[in-house]
Amino acid sequence: MTSIKSITATALCLVAAGLAETLQLDARRAAELALANNRQLALAQAKLEEAAYGRNAAFGSFLPQVSATGTYTRLARANEFTMFSAHDSIMTVPVFDPQGNYIGNTGVPVRVPVGVDTFRLPLGSVNNYSAGLTAQQTLFTWGKLINAYRIAGLTLDMQQEAARQARAQVRLDAISGFYQALLAEKTLEVMRASYQQLAGHVAQVQSLYENGLASRLDLMKATLGLQQLEAQVSQMENTASLALSALRNTLGLEPDMPVSLVEDLQPDSMTVVLDSAQTSALANRPELRQLRDAVRIADLGVRIARTANLPTAFAQFNYSYRNPVGFSAEWGSDWNATAGLSWPLFTGLSNHNKLRQAQARLRQARFGLAMAEDGIRLEVQAAVSALHQEAKNTAYQSANVRLAEDALALAETRYQNGLLTNLEYLDTQVALTQARVARLNALANYQIAKARLAKATGAE
Repeated sequence: MTSIKSITATALCLVAAGLAETLQLDARRAAELALANNRQLALAQAKLEEAAYGRNAAFGSFLPQVSATGTYTRLARANEFTMFSAHDSIMTVPVFDPQGNYIGNTGVPVRVPVGVDTFRLPLGSVNNYSAGLTAQQTLFTWGKLINAYRIAGLTLDMQQEAARQARAQVRLDAISGFYQALLAEKTLEVMRASYQQLAGHVAQVQSLYENGLASRLDLMKATLGLQQLEAQVSQMENTASLALSALRNTLGLEPDMPVSLVEDLQPDSMTVVLDSAQTSALANRPELRQLRDAVRIADLGVRIARTANLPTAFAQFNYSYRNPVGFSAEWGSDWNATAGLSWPLFTGLSNHNKLRQAQARLRQARFGLAMAEDGIRLEVQAAVSALHQEAKNTAYQSANVRLAEDALALAETRYQNGLLTNLEYLDTQVALTQARVARLNALANYQIAKARLAKATGAE
């Protein structure tokens, strides 16, 4: 990681300072730059962080949920309760005998009710304040919470594999772009060398024509072949420039960054066993790991759906601090604790249908995994076959180049001795150019095939 950062920093400094130094690139450095600068990877990293926080959020479901509230309520008027109280007086009371005759008053004064007084008792206050704290803890959910947490963890794993998949694709694009640019550059070199060689031949034909040893037709054909090759060189220069611009774009470099491709196209050999390559791909391909995680998620979804109609247990604690409390216009506290069960008895068959829906998703995930495994086996087989074919093609084209070089050397001798026509010489020279370009294509395609095989097998 340090080397990637240092390469990126060096490249950016060169651009910022406007220096004329050239960035030296081989396939490895091209891949490192692409991995450091690619925006698709930055997007994948952001999704990875999102999944990580999602897993942390799922873990929070195991912990108590605590909330605080505070309220103020102003009433138009407070409720009141009307009370009645007897109004009495202290006096002597007259006394009567059994026949009803007045016989006098009591000797001691007594309290005697003489009326009724009323008063209002307030039941509250127009200003009401309250602060509360509630804590709730889920006790038992038949595995719903733990399965939801597992799903969040598998989602994080899937995003990690998605990031690996994105890195593999960026690496392949960088390596392919590098070798395509290198192929264009090397092909341009071959065509320029062929142009110089053909220009020498035209000069020789011109000399022979001036000495009466060649016809004007030979000179015209030679000159025409040179002009045609010059047009091809110009076209190849444009192709090489575009390939280099595409490479800069793939690597995240500035369009005007001076770049030099320091690697050369050389023959290479690599032995690959198909069964081993397929086994490696089935074990390491990020796409398959994502699909396997998707199967596990779908299976956990079925487990959660099966427990949807089962009761869940919870506990809750509430604490409040308010004013007024009771009939007192002062602050006071209160609390209560609750333990309970929540049991959905009938949901209109929605939970039953959700279970069937989850089971169908599980079957889809399994079918998708099986199809992907078959497809990857075929992809690896094609990649191995392409690698072996490009290796054979490289050997064939190398042999063709040696044969074409010998043929051109012989053609030059025979033409100088008048034993070969100018047209036959031109055909031999074109054949050599074509053989050299074909060999370069085979060498570049072999390196690209290696990179594709590495991606197909899930190699880092």
